Amino acid sequence: MTKLQTLQTAMSAVVLFAACSTSMSSPSGTTAVVDAGSDGPPSRASQVVTDGYVTAGPWAGGGFTATDPGAATIVPACTADSCTPAFAGNEFCMQGTVTGRPDYTGFAMLGWNVNEPAGGTAGTWAVPDSGGITVTVVNNPSSTALRVQLQGTNPHDGSDRWCANLVSGRPIAWSDFKTNCWIGGTPQNPLTPGTPIQQGSIIVPGLLTDLPFDVCLIDLQFQP
Repeated sequence: MTKLQTLQTAMSAVVLFAACSTSMSSPSGTTAVVDAGSDGPPSRASQVVTDGYVTAGPWAGGGFTATDPGAATIVPACTADSCTPAFAGNEFCMQGTVTGRPDYTGFAMLGWNVNEPAGGTAGTWAVPDSGGITVTVVNNPSSTALRVQLQGTNPHDGSDRWCANLVSGRPIAWSDFKTNCWIGGTPQNPLTPGTPIQQGSIIVPGLLTDLPFDVCLIDLQFQP
């Protein structure tokens, strides 16, 4: 394994997560922004989130942000019970700076539970035999690489989370999700049908230098 591969592998060693919304008592890739058209910047309004609660296809659950200590500054900042400031209305966004680190371990996460009734307990959702998901975002600057990450019940374990590069509006097959999905990551085990998933998320992976970000989830669409 090369030095760069070792550093990139270390980046995924630990993921801390929190879950919250106002509806509950709860380094490679490319991306694109939603087309702004001729009338100004793209809308930041989500089509699938209200007051921090995500409802899209078979998924429903509270939203959150997360990072490791010192790995990023994020607004809103979320704990296990609440976010400051709280998600409100139909904007579901995070802003801040991912800390540049020589081992690439900086990251920021905008996440949501996938099977959590409002006011209830987060459960799991089984990956289908076929199909996939399309994630649409607003990403500023548009050159910032993003990933979609799916997590099981133990996201601290690298074998229980799978990722894929995010290009806004482009479908991702469930079979395209892999552990350690970046170039040189190992092992790259594919997500298999029937795997129980508890959380979905958008990840801003860290670089060697500080990386400002401003990301909003606009839409989630499922392909059969």
